[in-house]
Amino acid sequence: MGNHGPLTASTSRDGETMHLTCLGSAESGAMTQLAQAIDGVHAEAIGSATREVIADIRGLEFASSSCLKVFVTWLQRVKELEAPQRYRVVFRSNPRHSWQRRSLSALAAFAGNVVAIEAESE
Repeated sequence: MGNHGPLTASTSRDGETMHLTCLGSAESGAMTQLAQAIDGVHAEAIGSATREVIADIRGLEFASSSCLKVFVTWLQRVKELEAPQRYRVVFRSNPRHSWQRRSLSALAAFAGNVVAIEAESE
């Protein structure tokens, strides 16, 4: 995929909203790092009054199928939560990355009741 930097994933909180920001390239070797970041977000979200997690992937240049599966697993876990703990996941995407359009539409179809997609305008 070129010379994109390695994956970085950071989290922050703003009231009842958590933010997960992913940058770089999520190659197969980054799967564990991505899974750990998402596990941390999920644990904090269900242990607090989190209503929404914003997953900002606008700076994610590429994600391998194994890393996309981490997102699928996360959404499955959110869907399985009891209503009081369930939170919404909002993916902020970059329309210039065609893989994001394809992958996020599949994620939305899979977990539509807990997922929203926001594409930044070009």
